[in-house]
Amino acid sequence: MVKSPLFEVIAGSYEEFLLGYNFSSKKNELVQSFAAHDHAASLRCVATSGQYLASGGADDRIFVYDMKTRKEHCALTHHEATITCLQFTENHSHLISGSSDGVLTIVRVGNWQLEKIWPKAHKGAAIHDIAVHASGKLALTLGADCALNTWNLIKGREAYVINLNSKSKDAKSLERILWAPDGVRFLLYGGQYTEIWSIESGGVLKQIQHPQKVASCAWLDDSLLLVGYEDGQVSLFNTDGSSVESFKAHDTRVKSINLYQEYIITVSSDGCIKVWNRDFEELASAESGCRLTCLCVVPPVAVKNENSTEDETVEEIKDSPVKKKTVMRSRVIEEFEEEESREVKKKSKKKNLQKQTQDKVSRKKKKKV
Repeated sequence: MVKSPLFEVIAGSYEEFLLGYNFSSKKNELVQSFAAHDHAASLRCVATSGQYLASGGADDRIFVYDMKTRKEHCALTHHEATITCLQFTENHSHLISGSSDGVLTIVRVGNWQLEKIWPKAHKGAAIHDIAVHASGKLALTLGADCALNTWNLIKGREAYVINLNSKSKDAKSLERILWAPDGVRFLLYGGQYTEIWSIESGGVLKQIQHPQKVASCAWLDDSLLLVGYEDGQVSLFNTDGSSVESFKAHDTRVKSINLYQEYIITVSSDGCIKVWNRDFEELASAESGCRLTCLCVVPPVAVKNENSTEDETVEEIKDSPVKKKTVMRSRVIEEFEEEESREVKKKSKKKNLQKQTQDKVSRKKKKKV
């Protein structure tokens, strides 16, 4: 019996290819698993959730692949400009996408129907990035209008907008958003800056200035950040801004950094893919022969076990270390739930007033008769 790979690295390229590489922890090697050429222009973003993988490109299209059947599942054509960012919600229910003409959309996973569209999410400016909260109830978008927008995904509307020009040192250069593992803080980065924000205060906790342009970032844990640079260096930082260590990962720009369990995956713009352990020892590498633009990691697609019972699933949840984080995430979305309850109360009061008015009118009519 052939042992399945530990995970699969998926990368998009300027040459219009979507590439897959299997990583085997037993042999410590990356082996190419597939190469798809469905896009008619360069790929700009990839995202994965459950059995589905989505890729967006400069051809205005999103292709969805079923990783169980290893085939193209469908193509989404509701955008009319370059797809700049993609992300699934944590519960695998929706796919959110943004484009260079400022359009933000939500598509339901399964029937792949367009459920919501904001034609001018950032006043018509390009949407650089999307970050969906682990709760699935809110999302952040970063736009070329130097604004950070918070979206209430329960109601499907914008919650509030932060003007980054008044809070960031170089708002125009910020390009990406990353939620911290605690679900309360998030990272904005671009240019020579990384900024740690808190959603509770709605402000910057720490700004770190770097000696050169930041090309990619990843949270190693709640207190450590990995930062990739234009020259191929990767540095490890504490969230207080102090540098821990640095190492040469690639010869060119570190285009993307991703994590899976105890592994770190990096790709460079010259097409090299590498897998590292937490001690920053290189375990495997592969040359794609393409100029890579984006990266995501696909875990082995789980096949439902017919012998498994519901009780076993419950036990897994009880023993899960994610339980503590769920409590913190609930605090983050507390204001949205309070807002909803207030609106429900307002509506009920309004209905009661209307009913009382109608009763008074009907009583008056009866007296006249």
